[in-house]
Amino acid sequence: MKSIKLAQPTTIKDELRHPIEGSLIVSDDEATRLKDNNLLDGEPEDLPEEASDFADEDLDGMSVTDLHLLVTKEGVPLNGASKKADIIAAIEKHRAEQAA
Repeated sequence: MKSIKLAQPTTIKDELRHPIEGSLIVSDDEATRLKDNNLLDGEPEDLPEEASDFADEDLDGMSVTDLHLLVTKEGVPLNGASKKADIIAAIEKHRAEQAA
């Protein structure tokens, strides 16, 4: 997993993403694709291979970067959400749907 910053709007996982969103968490392959196409602002940063188990953590206490890692890990569709509260709502909705 990599943390990246976009240089210009681009599509990631069929969703248009914008530089104003700040750091995004993407797979290594996606980071390479974006870098090869000169779509990044700076170099991708490595994230720890072993992510802690976020399932029991307080979402409000997590950083946006950790929330994005959780979103990637759990396959949560953000549908354009970029604010912390919206990301948390998307995670909670996704978890509720998975539990049903």
